[in-house]
Amino acid sequence: MDKEIAKDQKILKSFTKEGQKSQGRAKIPAEVIHQAKGIAIFTTMRAGMWVSGSAGSGVVMARLPDGTWSPPSAFSAYTVGAGVILGADHTESVCVLNTDEAVRAFTPDKFGFGAGLSLTAGPVGVGTDSLHDAKDPVWIYSKSRGIFLGAQVDGTRFNARDDINDGFYGEAGITPDKILRADVRTELKGAAQGIF
Repeated sequence: MDKEIAKDQKILKSFTKEGQKSQGRAKIPAEVIHQAKGIAIFTTMRAGMWVSGSAGSGVVMARLPDGTWSPPSAFSAYTVGAGVILGADHTESVCVLNTDEAVRAFTPDKFGFGAGLSLTAGPVGVGTDSLHDAKDPVWIYSKSRGIFLGAQVDGTRFNARDDINDGFYGEAGITPDKILRADVRTELKGAAQGIF
């Protein structure tokens, strides 16, 4: 889990103003993070020829009632797609969870985004006065490296990493829901585990 946290800390920084000064890429406005109910950070590797697949990992954290962040809950991500496709790429993603429902979507052992909880490209840069009226449950920010050509139909699914969570928190059978409520024994509780 320590390596996962370090990786995700680097990813989040690369999407913020501090990490983007010299790159000129889209930034996640600070206000987006400040008003978020939760955040999920993950990477995926995708490859294929006609049929593609991707796999990756990440963590999700929830904002607690006192304004601090829960400890991280580890998950894996995977997709299978079909279409006219060729290539490989590496994608880093940040999902800003704007509603309690979006945070709860990460609590089952297996989950994904569907019609009831869709992904929308998040706002970037400055001029974020309208963010207080945001209705989109999940904003996604992604960047890819590599070459992947073509069109495909796919959907990303997520699995809780029970093995990682059990080992990190020293408790067999710990659930993502319990972690995101900060109902765990850890020195990292409420400290955002160095990700922020």
